[in-house]
Amino acid sequence: MIPRLTIDLFLATADSRQSLAGLARHGALARCTLRGHDGGLAAAATHYAGAPTPQVVVVEDEGGDDLAARLDRLAEVCDPASRVLLIGGVNDIHVYRRLRDRGVSDYLPRPVSAEHVLEAIRALFHDAQAAPRGKTLAVWGARGGVGASTLAQNLAWAAGRHLREPVIYLDLDLAFGTSLLSFNLEAKQTAADALANPERLDEVLLERYLIEYDEHLRVLAAPADPGGGHAPGLDGVERLLDLARRLAALVVLDLPHQWCDWTRHLLTQADELALVATPDLPNLREVKTLRDILEPVRGQAAAARLVLNRVDAYRKTQLTAKDFAANAGLAPALTLPFDPLLFGDAANRGQMLGECAKTHRTAQALAQFAAQITGKAADTGKPAWSVAGVLQWLKA
Repeated sequence: MIPRLTIDLFLATADSRQSLAGLARHGALARCTLRGHDGGLAAAATHYAGAPTPQVVVVEDEGGDDLAARLDRLAEVCDPASRVLLIGGVNDIHVYRRLRDRGVSDYLPRPVSAEHVLEAIRALFHDAQAAPRGKTLAVWGARGGVGASTLAQNLAWAAGRHLREPVIYLDLDLAFGTSLLSFNLEAKQTAADALANPERLDEVLLERYLIEYDEHLRVLAAPADPGGGHAPGLDGVERLLDLARRLAALVVLDLPHQWCDWTRHLLTQADELALVATPDLPNLREVKTLRDILEPVRGQAAAARLVLNRVDAYRKTQLTAKDFAANAGLAPALTLPFDPLLFGDAANRGQMLGECAKTHRTAQALAQFAAQITGKAADTGKPAWSVAGVLQWLKA
C-alpha cells in the first residue's frame, strides 16, 4: 500500500482522463487523498499560486512550444518538497533527462494507465524513510490558563480547512486536557492508552484511537484524569508523534504546562512553535526565560511565534504589545482581543470559532495565522477584482 499522500491530478486530454478515471478507487491508494482538476501545466501553475502544494502533483503537458517555460512557472509556486510526475506526448530519453534536470521526479509518455501512475508513485516512496512526514506545530502556554489549548484546537481546525489535508490534534495534557469538551466528542481510547504501551503502538492501532471530528481533522483526546495513568516517557511520546506524522500533513501538539524531558524535547524539535501569553509581567518573565532556553537550540530561523491573548482584559494594568515585544525580544505574530462572549459561545456549543462565527475578525485572524504556519496565505474565497474587469462588467 502506498503511504499517506495527497495527490493532485491535472489532466489535459480526454484519453488520459478516461484511463485514470478509476485511480481513486484503487486499493493501493486507500490511505491517500486524490483530487482531480481540469487543465494541464498552466492550470496547475495558476491553482498553486494561491493554494498549498500536495506531496505529489501528476500533471499532463498540453503540448506546444516552450515546455521549459511552463515548467518554470509551475516551479515558482510549487513547494520544493513536492514530487512532480509529468505526462507528455514525446517518448525520448533525451527529453526525459532534460526534464529530470529541471526537477521533474518522473516522466510518463502517453498513453498512460492507472498502473503506470501507481508504479511511478511507488518508486518515489519505495523506501519507508522516504515516505512524507507531516509538519509539527507545538503550542505552549507561557503560564497556565492563558488559553493555549483553545488556540491549539482552533489552529488545528483552521489548518485542516485551509490545507484540505489530514490534520491530527494531539492533546498531551493527560491530566487536564479539554479536547473532549471543546470538540464535543466521546472517546473509548485516549492519549493515555496510546502512551501506556508505546511498544505496541503502530499506525493501525493509532487509527483506532483517533476520533474523526470532520473530513480533515482527527483528535487524540486526553482523558482529563489527574489521578489516572502514569507520566509518559520520551520514547513513547516520540513514537506516538512519528506515527501521527505519517498519517497527517500537520500534527498540532497541545502541550501541558509542565517542564520535563519530553515537553522540552518537543519544544526544541517541533517545526513550528506557538508561544501563548497574556500581556502582563509574569507572562513577560516566562516568555523571556523560554526564549533564552530555546533560541540557542532552535536558532533564529525557527524562532517561536508569539501569540498575545486576551488583550485589553485589564487595560489599566496590562502591558502594551509594543512594550511586551521590546522587553521579550519577540514581536507578536498574532494578537487576540479579550472576548469572553465569543469564546464562551463556541465552548458551550462544542465548536470552533470558524464554525460558529466564521466572519468574526478573531476567527479570520486565526485562519490567517494557520495559513502562515502551513506555508501559504489563506484563500479568502473572494474573486480577484481588477480595474479592467470592473469596467468590462459595467460595459456589459
